[in-house]
Amino acid sequence: MMKPAYARLPPWLPDGPGIIYASGPMAPEGNPRHYKYFWQVFSLESPIEGGEFLLHAPALCNAQYEAEVARLHARGLTCMVYGWRRPRKDPANPWDLNNEKWKGVEFAPSWDEDPDPIVAGGHK
Repeated sequence: MMKPAYARLPPWLPDGPGIIYASGPMAPEGNPRHYKYFWQVFSLESPIEGGEFLLHAPALCNAQYEAEVARLHARGLTCMVYGWRRPRKDPANPWDLNNEKWKGVEFAPSWDEDPDPIVAGGHK
């Protein structure tokens, strides 16, 4: 994982502002009913960097993430993205929630109970 640091953000790129995928996936994948994706977006506008950013920056849903990246790009800023996913707590999902591997795991709400807007691919 690449640590969020202002020095790692290029002030410009030849093709305009970009996205540096510093950790996690580049986009949501798989069945949207099984996992919810979260994102942190670091830029020159971020008030903190390093481990403090990773601890305290808000976790954005897909729609918020897309809007923030579009806002930064409109301002000509490159950003670093940190993504992760959480399994959704839904009885229709294919896993056995009594299995030891799920002990202590933080679940996302089921797709039907998730109030976030739907983005391309059916993810929320």
